[in-house]
Amino acid sequence: MRSEIVFKVLFGSEDSIHLLSPLLCAITGKPNPDITLTNPFLLRNYPDEKEGILDVRLTTGDGEQIFIEMQAGWHVALGKRMFFYWARAYGSQPIKGKDYSSLKKTIGICIHNQPVFKEPGAISCLHALEKKTHESICDDFELIFMRVDNSYSKEDISIDKEQWAWTLFLGAETEEEMIMAAEASEAVNNAYNKLKMISQDPEIRACSEARELWILGQAIRESEARKEGREEGLIEGREEGIEIGREEGKVEGREEGLIEGRKEGKVEGREEGIEIGREEAIREMVISMHESGMAMKEIANITRLTNEELVKIING
Repeated sequence: MRSEIVFKVLFGSEDSIHLLSPLLCAITGKPNPDITLTNPFLLRNYPDEKEGILDVRLTTGDGEQIFIEMQAGWHVALGKRMFFYWARAYGSQPIKGKDYSSLKKTIGICIHNQPVFKEPGAISCLHALEKKTHESICDDFELIFMRVDNSYSKEDISIDKEQWAWTLFLGAETEEEMIMAAEASEAVNNAYNKLKMISQDPEIRACSEARELWILGQAIRESEARKEGREEGLIEGREEGIEIGREEGKVEGREEGLIEGRKEGKVEGREEGIEIGREEAIREMVISMHESGMAMKEIANITRLTNEELVKIING
């Protein structure tokens, strides 16, 4: 029984308080005898929209707010969605001036069939606590995730019997599982009997089937969008990789060029140094021979320099 429409009809109408109260008790662990629906469900007002309103919303005798969301399909942002619903419900309370003490606790309940937390268990409860000491600054925040699937088809002695019966009933995929849950709890049996009655209503069946088809279509659209996104990402990644490769090639090329340039510079420097040293040696030799009285013709024959080059060196 995972249809959002059926859940709304079963628990969201004024004549369902006697079913809603024991369900809340099994989920929260405390009785809620005095509850009032704030958004009673009427099938004729059900909008033909992509997204419906919150499944069930109510207040307790103490003024606390509770909303219940039946999540038939998996939602990638389920946590953020529940936080958003909680914040919107909590912030919708009227306050006078800045009297924030008048704000009442708000509890969000998500009934789902997919694992959300690593720790196994039907019920997971979240509060706002200090990270190290786990102290609470305010008790108004509470989110409860109730996992329902056929993994609870065998009675689990580690959880409350009523909780087990409701978990099995809400996650049932077969008639046998519903009967098993109904036999374990009087409250679940009452819900099962009402479910059999409303299941005969052709209008409810049509709405439920239409909603399930939309959820299936939405899942297909999201899957196709993810596939297209991956393909586009691969193309962009290849192009970006090629561009990065070019840039890295340029950098490596510059580095190799600098290294080769340094090597060539060293060779040229050596050659230039050798040439300068040779010229200096010839100059000193010319001056020495000239000072010793040797004729210019003889110096030219030895050094193979012209008279003009010799005069230039001597006159320095």
